Amino acid sequence: MEVRFKWIGGATWLLDVGDVRIGCDPVLCPKGTVQDYFWFKARRRDAPVFDEADLAAVDLWLLTHPHEDHLDAQGIARITDTAQVIARANVLPLIPAHPPDRVRTLAWGERAEQTFGDLQVTVEAIPAIHGVNPLTALLAGGVNGYYLTLRQGAARCHVYVTSDTVLKRRVLEAVRGRPVDILVPNMGAARQGSWMMTLTLSSKMLQKMAAALRPRWIVPVHFHTFDHYVEPIDKVKAWADDSMVILAPGESTTLPVPASIQGV
Repeated sequence: MEVRFKWIGGATWLLDVGDVRIGCDPVLCPKGTVQDYFWFKARRRDAPVFDEADLAAVDLWLLTHPHEDHLDAQGIARITDTAQVIARANVLPLIPAHPPDRVRTLAWGERAEQTFGDLQVTVEAIPAIHGVNPLTALLAGGVNGYYLTLRQGAARCHVYVTSDTVLKRRVLEAVRGRPVDILVPNMGAARQGSWMMTLTLSSKMLQKMAAALRPRWIVPVHFHTFDHYVEPIDKVKAWADDSMVILAPGESTTLPVPASIQGV
């Protein structure tokens, strides 16, 4: 099995397996857009890079939470009525017009099955804790990570999407011991102010996560795009090995799944 990964920018990416396309968190506002989070504002530093055809062909959207740097008006407008949507329940008020029979909500630990031709997709909601400080995480609201199992004939591919989380025991234990072919971490150590306001993974957190999960591929997203993503990706490059694939917005890569993992 081969999958193709394209980073559009921010938390937005596409994963192709054959003719099936999975997308995550479409935030497509232009460069320079200022988003207001009540206690701080953030400006978009990089433009999203995509073709309209990229998004029109998405079969399944994964929506992790309703923050504007993960789902904005421009992104919502590109979720076609024919696409299936898996989301945390707090996202539903943002997509009221989407056909209800094409929306499935998941709480942590719940699973959904989708079939697209010869590809079977199992999605499990994984805990995501959106802040080092428990009060900050509570105020940030509920967030889903996702663990995907893709089955095509005898082949298997397992993808862990962290979404906006920091490294906590509950997060790691939800995935530890499972195969992870592709890890998609939300980076940037997002914050405003001191380290106690850190909202997403830092380089040190990712290094510990990678050591525990031993993914075949790591494809970081969610860095630099907004100015509250404060940690440069160079911090990751300093320790990265050949499992790390660092893309620029609009770039794609093909990720083969080793035969030793297929079929697990």
